[in-house]
Amino acid sequence: MAAEMTDDTLSAEHAPFIESGTGAAALVLAYTRNAFIGDERHGLGGGATLVGRGAPLFPRVALDDARLSRGHARIEHVGGTWFVEDLGSHNGTRLNGRPLTGREPLAWGDVLRMGDTLFVFAEASEAPNDEQRVDGLVGRSAALTRLHRDLARAARHEQSVLILGETGTGKEVVARALHELSGRTGPFIALNCGGVAESVLDSELFGHVRGAFTGAAASRDGLLREAHGGTLFLDELGEMPPMLQVKLLRVLETRRVRALGGTQEVPIDVRVLAATHRDLVSQVNEAAFRADLYARLVQWRLLLPPLRERREDIAPLARHLLGRLKAEARPVDVGLAEALLLHDWPLNVRGLLNVLSIAVIASDGGPLKLGTQVAHELEAERRMLAARPPAPPSAEDGASQPPAPRPPRAVESSPQELETHLRAHQGKVAEVARHLGCSRQQVYRWIEDFGLELDHYRAPPPRLS
Repeated sequence: MAAEMTDDTLSAEHAPFIESGTGAAALVLAYTRNAFIGDERHGLGGGATLVGRGAPLFPRVALDDARLSRGHARIEHVGGTWFVEDLGSHNGTRLNGRPLTGREPLAWGDVLRMGDTLFVFAEASEAPNDEQRVDGLVGRSAALTRLHRDLARAARHEQSVLILGETGTGKEVVARALHELSGRTGPFIALNCGGVAESVLDSELFGHVRGAFTGAAASRDGLLREAHGGTLFLDELGEMPPMLQVKLLRVLETRRVRALGGTQEVPIDVRVLAATHRDLVSQVNEAAFRADLYARLVQWRLLLPPLRERREDIAPLARHLLGRLKAEARPVDVGLAEALLLHDWPLNVRGLLNVLSIAVIASDGGPLKLGTQVAHELEAERRMLAARPPAPPSAEDGASQPPAPRPPRAVESSPQELETHLRAHQGKVAEVARHLGCSRQQVYRWIEDFGLELDHYRAPPPRLS
């Protein structure tokens, strides 16, 4: 019956309301009425949710977009999969930039456009509490919430922490937060190990005595001693030359440092944090990075999610960055907003800031639009991303939601074949997909097409004795 509703048959009071955060999934309002939205989400329960003009889904922002139909689309959870379906709306629904036809499955990070309103389908998450909140990390995606939690957990310990993430994901922001939450009273000092000559890096890090080399007119303590009582953050650690890796390992083992050209070892109390965008495990395997130093530094690991894996944070980030650009009051065209939400951001927050800066300059004081200059920069970033080598498997590979769709395999599955594999793997979709050589999302589609119930094949929970 709902599928036959027209624009005028669903009033606001008929739209179901589910308290935000109560479901495993959430519909995040990213953009409406020419503006990015900061933090508005609706928790999706186990049934169906109707989305349309006047639906009371968000506590602080009304859905009053004139191009949004009253009964625009339906999102529902069926057989372990979330689906979206357009309900014959006047202006249609777009899923990830293409027209939605029929009912299609959803994956975390999918972007929905209904009229001139944009939503992101996301994993439900709770906002971090005040003790976990980190200034500079904008958003409340599930990935970022987990990072807040893991950061707070590690902060008050003395162990070294390795911070992993692509360029622009905020590695120094996280390192500074670890220091500020640690209670250490000494300074926070950062050093970038990339692009620095070995002799200069040696002197910067370990210090030198007067006359240790040509031009050493005075002694210098070095950053390891200057950070006494505090934290030393070594960015781009993967660039450190092998000989300095040996010296750093000795310092971490003995907690004593000897300056270049010196004879005395000085005790230090410093917590070392390190960051890299490189795959250090591969470097260890290739003998480009010392395994013993790796073991010393990876006493706790923080993996910073790239922006494309927390797409629901793009809108609040854009609001924040437009404020830095003194353009928070400028209208934003829906075409630009949709393009930013769909972009994969190889430079992450830095790239988003660059594109917004171009949009502000190109707009000459008017609305921010997807103009020629912005389109050129987005295309340049797409080429940058295409040239990257394949990334190693993500730490979130076991996430509950299937990834973005991949092309199905050439040979379709039959109901009998699919049932056989579901039984053999106890309903574990990831294992079935791996065995059949297709995406998890394709397996979910077959389950829906064949009318199968996933729970029927899953192993029952063990009985308590």
